[in-house]
Formats: sequence, structure tokens, C-alpha cells
Amino acid sequence: MWWAPLPLPLLPTALRPGWAGPPQERGPLFRPTPQDPRASGAGNATASACEGLPAAGASTLSLANRSLERLPGCLPPALRSLDGSRNLLRALSAAELGHLPRLRALTLSHNRIAALRWGPGGPAALHTLDLSYNRLAALPPCAGPALPGLRSLGLAGNPLRALQPRAFACLPALRLLNLSSTALGRDPWVGIADGDFSGAGGALEVLDLSGTFLERVQSGWIKDLQNLTSLYLRKMPRLRILEGDIFKMNPNLRQLDCQDSSALSSVHTHIFQDTPCLQVLLLQNCNLSSFPPWNLHSSQVLSISLFGNPLICSCELSWLLRDAKRTILSRAADTACAPASGSHGVSAAPLPLSRLPAACPRARSAAVPEATRPPGPFAHAPPAPRAAAPRSTARPARPAGAGRGVPEAPGLPPASRGPQAPPRAPQPGPSEGAIPVLLLGDSSEEEAGAGAGAGQHGPAAAPPRDAPCDYHPCRHLQTPCAELQRRWRCRCPGLSGEDTAPDPPRLQAVTEVGDTSALVRWCAPNSAVRGYQIRYSAEGGAGNRSQSVVAGICATARQHALHGLSPATAYRVCVLAANAAGLSLPRASGLGRPRACAAFTTKPSSALVLAGLCAACGLLLVASLLLALCLCRRRRAPRPPRRAAHLVAYRNPAFQPPPEPRSRS
Repeated sequence: MWWAPLPLPLLPTALRPGWAGPPQERGPLFRPTPQDPRASGAGNATASACEGLPAAGASTLSLANRSLERLPGCLPPALRSLDGSRNLLRALSAAELGHLPRLRALTLSHNRIAALRWGPGGPAALHTLDLSYNRLAALPPCAGPALPGLRSLGLAGNPLRALQPRAFACLPALRLLNLSSTALGRDPWVGIADGDFSGAGGALEVLDLSGTFLERVQSGWIKDLQNLTSLYLRKMPRLRILEGDIFKMNPNLRQLDCQDSSALSSVHTHIFQDTPCLQVLLLQNCNLSSFPPWNLHSSQVLSISLFGNPLICSCELSWLLRDAKRTILSRAADTACAPASGSHGVSAAPLPLSRLPAACPRARSAAVPEATRPPGPFAHAPPAPRAAAPRSTARPARPAGAGRGVPEAPGLPPASRGPQAPPRAPQPGPSEGAIPVLLLGDSSEEEAGAGAGAGQHGPAAAPPRDAPCDYHPCRHLQTPCAELQRRWRCRCPGLSGEDTAPDPPRLQAVTEVGDTSALVRWCAPNSAVRGYQIRYSAEGGAGNRSQSVVAGICATARQHALHGLSPATAYRVCVLAANAAGLSLPRASGLGRPRACAAFTTKPSSALVLAGLCAACGLLLVASLLLALCLCRRRRAPRPPRRAAHLVAYRNPAFQPPPEPRSRS
């Protein structure tokens, strides 16, 4: 036996300040540990791990890089944070951690874990579990609540090729799920199926699918993520398009990160009309050639990043820089567009998007208030389509009453251009030597800037001035009336200020009631509202303890889906409005008062109904089999011999037959 210095790492600090326990005495950096060359295997690794453990009251422990094949059973019961990364662990069971009731953070990344078993007996306080870069090829089925307090689960770098249905249903409090760098989508038609996120999807807020092989985001599985706020789709080599109503059931989405997905060539921006809380769009270093506008239903500022994309120069892109109070283009000076294929000349160089508003007269004039616009009908026109003469700085004015615009040559410096008005020529041919930029006329500009992206809820045309705004308090994703008034100079209904508590919303109806879900619809009050809050509880519950609260609903929303309800249960739901002054009060419905609360009953569980039908059919089948068996046995039973029965006639002595009549001779 010989002695060798074994380095013992210092105890790391807790992952979060709230998890830190009492300060421990710092031990020596090197501690002599006896080693026997004849001893090997897991017993030696476990024994050496138990020898250097701190006192029983320690709250943080690191066992990283110790060649452990299983976790030692002598861990301090007061442990809150445990780092077991870079070992040789091959399996993990929730029951193995049952002797650590206070454990909140467990890191087991870079091991060899290939088997994972959920089940009862795990630490109820476990908050964060990191299983990144192991050998998990499949997730275990969820039978019941295994880790009720788990909020963060890291599965990055595992060879997961598919998810099981209701794979996370036993983690009801899960908020963050990291599935990046897994093999999801590597096999054709295998990846994430409908219903994989059902059960725990109602609580999930952050989902990371970066580095996976999914080709698109399917509405069948993302619809179960009602509270999703951040979606990461970075460096996905097969992601090509974002389309459809994929975010229709994700009204709380605030951040979408698709940067460095080089195959992403098309984004149908109308998908963002169902995300009124959207604040960050990261689409840099993709393969996008255009990014059309849509109707922004929220008054929040939207930050968009598009640099590194092969954008085609078009005045349609000028909306990104038109209103800095609503949209901010990150690194606008580094974001450039290229001329369309086939164009040539001195102006065929890439153009930074920061200069695009100056190259598009309509976009530049739209940014200037009408009171400050020059009154003269001067226009800046491109050269004649087939003119061979050199370009001149003097441009004739366009006649009024034109329709569509024409391509513009943004090669001239801004100083050589005078006041510009919308082009009025009826679609002449493109000029030689200019970047083919499509300019929008009056009708098309209104359609692209405010009307075309409005969809089903937006106005078809600008209302006349001093007319009521196209505002309906019950319309879902309704643009705030203050924004409509600023854009169209129309009239809004009277609203109370931010310093006054808002009036209660009017609960319109509770529709689409199922066994575990329901859709709540309401109308906005005549008050300044920053957001809404839904409170619901089962009737007969113990006061506020059984009440559930859904907070952070956007001010433009007029409906919200409730999930995780109990089947065949009566509920009471209330909708509250919030602003700087506080929350509205749920008043009882009465004469002249809006109804802010309502009661509804969920349907019986379809699974229970199906189970009852199956049980009834099974009982009927068993009864039929028993009856057939009894009849068969009765038929095969030996029968007694039949006895001979003879009929015996007896004469009734009291009966006298009538005399026969005598015949006359």
C-alpha cells in the first residue's frame, strides 16, 4: 500500500443564493488518501468518496470527476446542491435520492446514464435536474407524479430520437426543458408527435430544441404549451420554414430564437399575429430573402435581428425602420440587402437597411407628420426606362392620380435628392443600373403597413377622421385604441387613467369545456389596462388555498384556455384587470354591472367513460361465457331412464249412460 496526494476540489457555492446553507470550514486542497493497487471497482470509488465527505450539516457538495459508478449512500441528509458530473454512473432512479429530502439541485451531466426510472420516493424539494450529455436513448413512461417540485430538466446531448406520449406528465411543475443537441428528428417521420407534451405542457415556459434535426414546428404538439414564453430553435440544420397556425395556442410567447439555422428560408410572418406579447425575434444568420410586415396587436416594443440573411432589396423591408416606438431593428447598419437577380449597374452593390427609408420615398414621407409635409407636389422620379442619355438630377414631376410605384435607384447620395412624394407613374419598366426596389403606392402602402397584415381582426381601410375607431372590447388580440387613434386620428371611447383601479372586465362566456380544459372569453372594461388575471377554484374548496391564479395575460388578449382541470367538477372563474393602480374587484352581476365571474362544470373524463364501457362489455362477455358453460354442462350430464307409464281406465259408477231409444216395429 502506498500513499498518493488526491486532489479534493473546494466546495462550490450554491447555484442560487436561496439554496446556500451555513458556511463550512474549508478543508485542505490536497489530502493523503491510501490506495491499494489490488483494489479496484465501484467499492473502492465509493469508499474513497465517503471518506472525504463534509459534516452532516453541509448543504453543497461536489463529487465531480471521481469515477463513481453509483452515488454513495453516506451523503449528508441536509444536502441541497450535489454535483456528480463527469463520473461513470450508468443508471438513476428517483428512489435512490429519497434519503436527501432537502436536495434542490442535482447535476449529473457527462456520465454514462442509459436508464432512468421515475417513481415515488424521490426528493420532493428537487428543483433542478441536469442529465445533459449522457446515454439516454428513451425516456421512461410517466405513471404518476414522480418529482412534483421539479422546475428545470436538462437533457441536452442525449441520443434521444423520439419522445413518448405524455413523456413529462409526471413533472407537473416543469418550467424549463432543454432538449438541445439531441437526435430528435434524425429519423424520418420520428421526433416529436402530437400529445408528447400533454400533461406537463400547461406549465412549461421555456423549451430549447436547438441543434436538433426537426424540419418544422408542428401545431399538433406545440398547442399543448399554452404558457410557453421562450422557444429556442438555434442551429437547426433541417429547419426550413415556419408556417401555419403554429402559435395560435401560445399567446404568451415573448421570445423566438432561430439564429444560425442556415436552412431557414421562409417565415410566414402572419404566424406572429397570435402572439401579442412577442418582444424578441432573433433570426440572424439564416437564409431569409424577405420579411414582410404583419399587424402588430401589441403596444410593446418588438426587437428584430435579421443581419446575416441574403435579403432582397425591397421597400417592403422599410417597415422595420418606420416606427422606432414599435419595432427596433438590431444592428441595422450591419444588415444589408442585395439587388434582385438580373440587376446590374453602379447601384448593384449591397445596401444597408439603415439607408432603405431614404431610398423609398413613400416610406420616408410616411414617417413625417402630415402637418410638416411640404405642400408642393414635387416628386422624385427615376430615369426613363429606355433612355440612353446620362442621368440628370432634375426630375419632372409625376402626374397625380397614379396607382402603383416603380423601382427606385438608391445609388445617389441623400444630399442630391429633394423633397419626395409617392411615385405616381403607372408601372413603367425598370430603369437600367438601379436596384429593383419595389415601391408601394398609397393603396398598397396602407395595405402593407396597417391593413394587409390585419388579418381577420384588422380594419380593411383607414376610417375617416373624427369617426369612431374600429375598436371592439370583446375582439381577441384587439389593437389598443390609443394606437388606432394615433395611427388613424379616430375617436376612442372614454377610458379611466392609470391612477385609477380598472373596472372589472365583462366575462362573456366559458366555452369549449372539456374534461380537463375550458376556454374563458371576456370583454375589456373602459379603463386603462396593462394585463389581465384569471382566478379559478373548484366550488366547495377551502378558500384561497385551493384557488389557482393565471397572471401575466397580455392586455390585447380577450380569451385564455385553462388546463389541468379535474373532470366532472364545478368551477368558479373570475377575470380581473390590472394596471398601475392595482387589480379590479370581482363584483357580483347586477343591474348595470358587468359579470366578472361565472361558474361552469367540466365534462366527465373520457378515459373513465371508456373504462366503464369496457368494463360493462367485459362483464357481459363473462356472463355470456358462464351461461354457455352451464348450458353445455347440463347437456352433457347423464339423464335418468324413462319409466313406462300405462293408462288405466276407471268407470264412474255414478255415471249412467242414457238409454237407447227403441225402434218402432
